[in-house]
Amino acid sequence: MVLDIEGAGDFTASDDEVREALEEAAEEVGEPVDTVEEDVEYILSSGTGAATNEGVAGAGMADNENAESDPRLEAIELYKLRRQI
Repeated sequence: MVLDIEGAGDFTASDDEVREALEEAAEEVGEPVDTVEEDVEYILSSGTGAATNEGVAGAGMADNENAESDPRLEAIELYKLRRQI
């Protein structure tokens, strides 16, 4: 579960904010919340684990004022982008 992932990135969002973002993403892409959560969990936990979390959170953060500071929220945004492609 996305809320159970540990990593080097700082989790600044509350669990409720993450749940809400997952629900909104599921509605946006027309997928069940469980499917979205599994895909977002894969984004966060694939590869090198903690380094992935740190990379997702820090990707362009300094240059992008719209970037989320929590890697879980950033991974949800990345998931939505991937679904649009």
